[in-house]
Amino acid sequence: MLTLGFLLVTAMLAVVVTDVSAVFLARRSVAAAADGAALAAAQRVDEEAVYTATGPLDELPLADVMTTVADYQDSADPSGSTQLSATLVDADTVEVQGSRVVDLPLIGFLGVGPVTVHATADARTVVRGQP
Repeated sequence: MLTLGFLLVTAMLAVVVTDVSAVFLARRSVAAAADGAALAAAQRVDEEAVYTATGPLDELPLADVMTTVADYQDSADPSGSTQLSATLVDADTVEVQGSRVVDLPLIGFLGVGPVTVHATADARTVVRGQP
């Protein structure tokens, strides 16, 4: 009887560890995708605005941020399970929010619904002064 109890507890722990690991790995994946998309968007400087500026620039204006994030999403996750969206915080800072729905591999059979994980990242272009 004691052995049966230990086996039951061990099986329950294995189920919990497996499902928590699936959620953790999905969260890391979404965070990495959001980081990469934010960096890619922050590197899309509006070249026309830079080259036509008449004075020194304190910040580099960004261009095509939404398109860049959408392209990054398509290349980073062709399955489409990770959803990324971007907003411009100011002229040189972009914030990317990501989310993914995770089906729990073992507890899902018991009717426990899917879990949605979220991550946010931001990136900024930096203009350094001349020495």
